[in-house]
Amino acid sequence: MSNNRILNFDVLQEEINPNNVIAISELLAFSQTRFLISYMGNLMQKIYAELYADIKHKNDINHVFSDGYDLVHEGALYLCEHYGEHINDVIDYSKKGKAITIRIVCIRKMMKLINQDSRDYYRNTDIDNITDEDEPLVELKEESNDYTHCDEIVENLNLTDNMKLALECRMAGLSYPDIGRILDRVQSTVYEYFIKMRQRYTAIYK
Repeated sequence: MSNNRILNFDVLQEEINPNNVIAISELLAFSQTRFLISYMGNLMQKIYAELYADIKHKNDINHVFSDGYDLVHEGALYLCEHYGEHINDVIDYSKKGKAITIRIVCIRKMMKLINQDSRDYYRNTDIDNITDEDEPLVELKEESNDYTHCDEIVENLNLTDNMKLALECRMAGLSYPDIGRILDRVQSTVYEYFIKMRQRYTAIYK
């Protein structure tokens, strides 16, 4: 990456190697967070801005990296498995014959972290921002804020990776079309994922 360019997208055309793996992952994370701003609002705007600052000041010994830079680390770890290849190389095919590239898998791994951060963000509400209207009308059971049971249910459904990611996106507030864009799947396929999830849930818990 040249000294006078913070973001050099030319690197995305290069062969993946130890010298550019971080730069490639930074650009993928940067592009994905920017893409998600219109879908996920202020939280993603914050992650995007902090990530840009991390990339800009990464060589500053006094810079403190944000949590958003974890996306870069996650992507880089995956890309390290593909030295000598290019991010648009096809590594697999879906059941319907759609090509799956290194770029797609890398972004999906980043999305898992993004969705986890989003779920944590919306679970935690600043008590100073709660008004009288926000107070519950009935007493809630203590376990209502425990997501362990929810995680156990998801595990019991034996979902595919795409189904899990679709569910996480939906829990983060994304629409079916948005989820389709992230998974690189048509909207009808996203509908099928949720139909199958409902069927599995009904078979186990009803």
